[in-house]
Amino acid sequence: MRDMEKHQEIMARGYDYIIANESEHEQVFIEIYYNEKFVASINQEHGLENLEIEFPGSNDVESLIMRKVPLNDFLDLVNEAAKRLG
Repeated sequence: MRDMEKHQEIMARGYDYIIANESEHEQVFIEIYYNEKFVASINQEHGLENLEIEFPGSNDVESLIMRKVPLNDFLDLVNEAAKRLG
């Protein structure tokens, strides 16, 4: 399956991501959402060779967070998003 088709298929299943840049981060990062709720962020604070994924903490507002998501689509989206940082 071509990359664009795969991307559209994943988005149709409720996933989305945004590339962001905030003052607390030295580099751009990606936030991943599922059904409009935050799932995780990927940062490149330690370089493109050492990307990190961060999940919401226990102090975050639960109504804005999705803690369980379908794994295969999530992994596909994480890989796609990580490529966008490079």
